[in-house]
Amino acid sequence: MIRIVIIDDEPKAIISLEWELKQSGISVEVVGKFGEAEKALQEVDRLHPDCIFLDIEMPGLDGFRFLDHFPNRNFEVVFVTAHAEHAIQAIRERAFDYLLKPVDSSDLMNLLNRIHQDLINKLNSSTSTNFSIQKEKIAINMDDQLILIDPDEVIYCESEGSYSYIHTVDGGKVLVSKRLKLLDSLFSKSRFYRIHHSFLINLKKVKSYEKSTGKVKLTDGISLPVSRLKKAGFIESLK
Repeated sequence: MIRIVIIDDEPKAIISLEWELKQSGISVEVVGKFGEAEKALQEVDRLHPDCIFLDIEMPGLDGFRFLDHFPNRNFEVVFVTAHAEHAIQAIRERAFDYLLKPVDSSDLMNLLNRIHQDLINKLNSSTSTNFSIQKEKIAINMDDQLILIDPDEVIYCESEGSYSYIHTVDGGKVLVSKRLKLLDSLFSKSRFYRIHHSFLINLKKVKSYEKSTGKVKLTDGISLPVSRLKKAGFIESLK
């Protein structure tokens, strides 16, 4: 969910932009709308926006002077204006992007996708910063959230086309929009092995391997097939 504040002295421009944002198909929430930059100054810290869509030419406090009040801002800025000549100044102000009125729907959608990815990257960076706290967990991006998986709580992962199921020791299963190949790389530092094109197992959860049937039995009682090509590597990995 992208938290957005709109600042524009034209009411119709605010209404139009809010409509375009809601029609974009991206998960957004307009948490504040202001016709005067001065009023927005008093509310921005309380609203905690991820991004401010900011007009430049406004009576009183213009967009550039508004940003002077946030030298160390923790939100992105997208300038929305009818005046293309402000582009260079917008870059100098470290704007995330610059949109010309009337806002093009496809340009806005591309922009929102970039902001969404930027938020995920920041979240991943924050997770890395706190690695000592979550060092045993695997971070998996899912839409607008980050799922933290403890490898020791995973019995096996199962391919489901472009998705995968993560089966856990408590009997649950989590559907993630990641292919099994990606999960294999994410769990590579733990003792996991790809026994089949459809299955990635936690070697710590292996109870037995039946050579005659070529099946491995896991701690939850399920038996899974080991492909002929994976058999030798799997047996070696158990030693």
